[in-house]
Amino acid sequence: MVVNKLRGMLCLAGTVICVSACGSSAAPSLSTVPAEFRAACGHPGAHVMVRKVPVTISHAACDLTGVLITYRDYGGGFVPRGGGGTTTGISTGFTMAIQQGTLDVTINATGVPGTL
Repeated sequence: MVVNKLRGMLCLAGTVICVSACGSSAAPSLSTVPAEFRAACGHPGAHVMVRKVPVTISHAACDLTGVLITYRDYGGGFVPRGGGGTTTGISTGFTMAIQQGTLDVTINATGVPGTL
């Protein structure tokens, strides 16, 4: 009788472990995403004030589509929808490039603020 209870408990434990492992999904890690971007991941309409440039955000880790990104004294822009290969630049020296294929977003600011 004790042996049967032990077998039943082991079988149940094995089932729980299997269901837990099979039911978990591997969510992308935000640990590689700079802190100021994390709350904006997957939230079109959010606003991120970049702290340091140049910076590249992996689309696989953080979808910034539709997010307004700005950099102090250099302006900013919205991350566009689409297949990538897009670079936007404005007269203040702010640039945002969307990498073709990966959709990674690279933000940079060059020159003196207010110049191209």
